[in-house]
Amino acid sequence: MLPQQYRGLIPRALALDPMAAAAKAAAKIAQALSVWRHRRADSQRMTYCSSLPFSAPMLYEYFGAMHEDTLAGDTQRIGALNEHWLNHRLDLLGSGWVQIAHGISCRGLEGLRYASGPPVSVDRDGSWLNGRIPIPNLPESRRVWRLVQGEYLPIDWQLDFKSGYRWSERTWYGDVRYGHRPGADIKVPWELARMQHLPQLALAHALAVRGAPSLRSPEVYATEFRNQVLDFIATNPPRWGVNWASTMDVAIRVANWLVAHDLFRGHRAEFDPEFIAIFARSVYEHGCHIVRNLEWSPEARGNHYLADVVGLLFVAAYLPRTPQIDAWLAFGIQELVAEVRCQFTPDGGNFEASTSYHRLSAELVVHATALALALPAEKQRALQTYDHRLKRDRPQLRPAPLPFFPAPDGIGSVPFPAWYFERLERMAEFTMHATKPSGRVLQIGDSDNGRFLKLNPAVVRRTAGEAKRRYANLAEYADLADDEPYWDEDHLDHRCLIAAFSALFDRPDFGESTGRGVLQAAVLRSLMHGRRFPSYRKPGECCAAERRRIGSVSELADIADEFERASPDQRQSIDIPAPGKDLCDGLSSYAYPNFGLFVFSSVRLYLAVRCGSAGQSGIGAHAHNDQLSIELSVDRHDLIRDPGTYLYTPLPDRRNEYRSVRAHFAPQLEGREPARLDLGLFRLKTEGVAECLFFGREGFAGVWRGHRRSVRYMLLLAPDAIQVRYVAHGCHLMRPTSLEHAHWTNFLPKIAYSPGYGQLLRRREETRSKILAATDSALHV
Repeated sequence: MLPQQYRGLIPRALALDPMAAAAKAAAKIAQALSVWRHRRADSQRMTYCSSLPFSAPMLYEYFGAMHEDTLAGDTQRIGALNEHWLNHRLDLLGSGWVQIAHGISCRGLEGLRYASGPPVSVDRDGSWLNGRIPIPNLPESRRVWRLVQGEYLPIDWQLDFKSGYRWSERTWYGDVRYGHRPGADIKVPWELARMQHLPQLALAHALAVRGAPSLRSPEVYATEFRNQVLDFIATNPPRWGVNWASTMDVAIRVANWLVAHDLFRGHRAEFDPEFIAIFARSVYEHGCHIVRNLEWSPEARGNHYLADVVGLLFVAAYLPRTPQIDAWLAFGIQELVAEVRCQFTPDGGNFEASTSYHRLSAELVVHATALALALPAEKQRALQTYDHRLKRDRPQLRPAPLPFFPAPDGIGSVPFPAWYFERLERMAEFTMHATKPSGRVLQIGDSDNGRFLKLNPAVVRRTAGEAKRRYANLAEYADLADDEPYWDEDHLDHRCLIAAFSALFDRPDFGESTGRGVLQAAVLRSLMHGRRFPSYRKPGECCAAERRRIGSVSELADIADEFERASPDQRQSIDIPAPGKDLCDGLSSYAYPNFGLFVFSSVRLYLAVRCGSAGQSGIGAHAHNDQLSIELSVDRHDLIRDPGTYLYTPLPDRRNEYRSVRAHFAPQLEGREPARLDLGLFRLKTEGVAECLFFGREGFAGVWRGHRRSVRYMLLLAPDAIQVRYVAHGCHLMRPTSLEHAHWTNFLPKIAYSPGYGQLLRRREETRSKILAATDSALHV
C-alpha cells in the first residue's frame, strides 16, 4: 500500500496533459539523482560542520529583561508547567502529560499500539550512542553528549509517544516515511522537537532570579535548557532522523532555541564557552539546512515555506555577519514581504482557508517583523550590501539592495512598505472578529495546534480525573493520579496573537482583546523597546471588514421566491428559536470575502457563515467541505460549532470524516462530496464555487455551484430566531424535509467535537439531550 504522502498522485497525474506530465517526470528524475548523490555523501562523512564561516561563536542579543510585575502575575502557571518540563513531561497533540524517555510504554491510538523499544543504559561517556548514531557522526555525538551535566536522562526525540512507533536516528532525512503505518503520527516527534517549551524555562529562570516563591534556583532552569539542547544535538546529527525531515519544524525549533537563549541572557544567565560554541554551530547548521531545503513551490507553497523564511531570518539576525549570512538575512526579509502579500488576502485573512493556520502564519509574521525592526545598524547595512549571487537557486535573491520606506511613526525608515503594515493590522482584526464570546476562535478548516512561539500558552487548571472524564482520547491515561493538577491547554484561544499585534500597533481595542496574553505582548515589547506604530485607520473610522455591504437585499427576496416554488425534496427550512431581547440589538457585521467568512455580532448573538475559496490557490490543503456552513452562539452558549479536525495521517478515514460535508452544519446534497476526498489527505480541489450574493444587517445570501448542481442559501436575522433556507437545483437535499415535528438539533452533525489536534470530547457531551438542555436553558424554549 502506498504511504499517505503518495496517495492521490495517480489520479492527479492522469489529469495532466502529456507535455506537463513529461516535464514533471523529468523534474522528478533529476531530483531523484540529486537526492541519491547527497544521501551517498552524507553516509560517508560527518554531517556536523567541521568549520564555521565566522571566527567567534558570538550571538546578537535582542530581548531585554522583563519587568518583574509582568511576570509576577503568571508565577503559578510558569512554575507548575516548568515542573513538567524539568521532568521531560509534555502534553502534545492529545497525548496528555507524558514523561518522554527511551523505552517507555505508550497507550496507543484508537487501539493501534506499537511495542516499546528497550530502555537505554545511559553513561556519561556516551557509549550508549553506539549503534544508534551513523558511524561518521558518532565521535562528535559522543563528545557533545559528554558536556551534559548532572543526572540528566535523554529524551527520545524519534518517538511517537502516542502510538509507540519509533523512527530511527540512522535514517537519512530524505528517506523518512510517514503515513505508512496505521496509527503512527509523525507530527508527534516533530512537535516535540520544536522545543517550544524552552522559552518558558527562560521565563521561570527570570522569576527565580528575582526570588519568586515556589520556584527552583535559577541554575536549575538554565542547566535544563543547556542539557536539552545538547541532548538534541548529540542524538540528532544534521540530516539524520525524523527531526530533519520537515524544514518547517527545523525553522521553528531554531527560532525557539534562539529566543530562549536570548531571554536567559537577558536575565543574567551565563553559559560556558563549550556550550556556546556547539550551540552557535548548530544554529548555523539549522540555517544551512533551511536554505538548502526550502519548501517553496511556484503553485503550492503555504505556511511551511513561510516558516522556513522566518526561521532563516532568525538565524541570520542572531549569527555574526558574513557574506553568506548577510544574504540569508536579506533573503529572509525579501521573502517575508513577498509571502505576506501572497499568503494573506487584502482583507487580512490567510489564504489557506483555516482560522488556526491563520494564527500560525500570523504569529510567524508578527514575530519576524518585530525582529527585523529591532535589527542593529550593522545588520541593517547588510540589507544594502549583500551579494545576491550567494543565493542562486529559486526563489532567487534580488540583485539590488532591499528598499527602505518611511516608518509609520515617522521616525527613520524600515524595510516594509505601508501596505505591509496595513495587512498586518487587518490580520489582527480578522482574529478579533473570528473570536466568539467564549474567547475561542471559530474552527474553519484544519486545526493542528500549530504555533511559532508559545510564550504565553492559554492553559486551564483541572485535575487529571476531570481531564479524563472530559476527553475520550485520555480514556486510558494513567501518567498522573486523578487528583493531581492537570494543565489543559485551550488551543482555540487565539487572543495571544492579538496581544502580539498590540505590541506592534497602538490600538486600544487590540489591548482590550488580549485575554490572558499580557505576557506575550510584554515579551514582544521588550524586543521592540516599547516602540509602537500608529493605526493606518483614521480616528473614529471603523475597520475595513465592518464597512462592507455586499450585493442587494433583493437577493434575499429572490431566494425566498425560489424556496416557495421548489419541491419538498429540493428545499429545507430550519428555524433556530432565540426568545428574549432582540437578537439584532447592537448588531455589527464583518465581511472577509477574500477569506470566505461573514460574521454577525450583537449583544446576544454571534453568527458566522463560511462562504469562499477552498484556499491555497484552489488546492485546499487545509480546507474542509464546509461551504455555506455556520457557527452560532446565543447568550454566550455555543449552539452550532464546527467539529474540528482531530487527526491527519495516522487515521486517514478519520481525517476524511472530519473534512466531509457531513461533519458540518451545511447543505447536504445527494451523491458525491462538494470536493473530492480521494486526491490526498492534503488536497481538496473542487470544481465548485461558493459565492456571497448579499451580506448586510438583514442577513446573508449565497450560492454554491458545482458538478451541474447548485444550492442557493438564505439566512435571515429575526428578533427572536435565526432562519435558514436552502434551495437545491439539479439534485436533492439529504436532510429531513418534513419539519412539522423536527427540532433544529436534528440537523446537527453526528460527530464528536475535537477542540484540538488529537483531542476528542466524550460523546456523551455531544448528545442531542445535552444540546437540547443547553438550548432550553439558554433560550427558554
